[in-house]
Amino acid sequence: MSAVANGGVRRASGLPGAMQRAPLTRRRVASSGQDAQQLDQAKAFEEGLAALAKQALQNDPEAAAQLKRYEAAVVRLEKARAAEQELEKIMADAARAALLEDAAAAEAARARASQLMADAEVAAAEKLLAAAQIQFNMAADERARVSSAAFSDADRVDSGRAAAIAVAGGLAATLPFALAGGGAGGPSELLALAGTAACCALFGVTYRYAVREDSGNKHLRGGAVAAFALVRAAGGFDLLQRSTAVAAAATAAAGGGEAAGIADLLTPSVLGPAALYAGQCMLTFGFAAAALEAAFAQGVVKRMRGTST
Repeated sequence: MSAVANGGVRRASGLPGAMQRAPLTRRRVASSGQDAQQLDQAKAFEEGLAALAKQALQNDPEAAAQLKRYEAAVVRLEKARAAEQELEKIMADAARAALLEDAAAAEAARARASQLMADAEVAAAEKLLAAAQIQFNMAADERARVSSAAFSDADRVDSGRAAAIAVAGGLAATLPFALAGGGAGGPSELLALAGTAACCALFGVTYRYAVREDSGNKHLRGGAVAAFALVRAAGGFDLLQRSTAVAAAATAAAGGGEAAGIADLLTPSVLGPAALYAGQCMLTFGFAAAALEAAFAQGVVKRMRGTST
């Protein structure tokens, strides 16, 4: 049995040499240009050798067992290779998914960083805007304060000029009446002129503040003149009535007659001078207003800014 096995092993061991020689023979036949019959004979020879090798392996139990173990090893190797390929595929998919997740996370992080930067820039811009607004308000307040102070000083100067010009205009209208009365230079006339000058000065300041830039409003201008004239004329008329009543009372006491009544105070001798004095007052303040308007037109005195409304 062992001899047979040894013989089978020897035959099996000699098969590879024969199988190696067969391709060489076929190449020689093909290279030498032999015909198809020789090729068929070589193929049949190779098939016969393969059949003999298979039969020898099947007849030898030890060789058959080795062949089965070899086949099992080949199967296990194929399974291991398939498992390895599957594992490599799984690992590649996992790595690709990890890369995608990392890319998504990185994109989200960049988006958050961009949002934070935008919020920070907006907050900084708002702070700068608030600071600029504060500085603007401070500058506006300072400008208003300086302008108000300058305007106040300039306004006082213009008011003084308006008073002086109104006095000049009013006295220009009053002096002819004083000279025509024949008592120029007396204390009473000087006091009257001083009173007229004071009233005209007050009129000049009031007229400038009342008319302002409404130079085309004739009713306002005429109303200011009439108001001052009527007030001054009413004061003069009251003084004239009192002096007439005192004179009548003194005459009655000296002659034993009765004191003057209301009818005696409304006589032409009283109303005539009162009307004349009222006209004189209208003329005085009219001249003062004309002088002020001329000064406004020449730029000597600046009008009060704004309108009366």
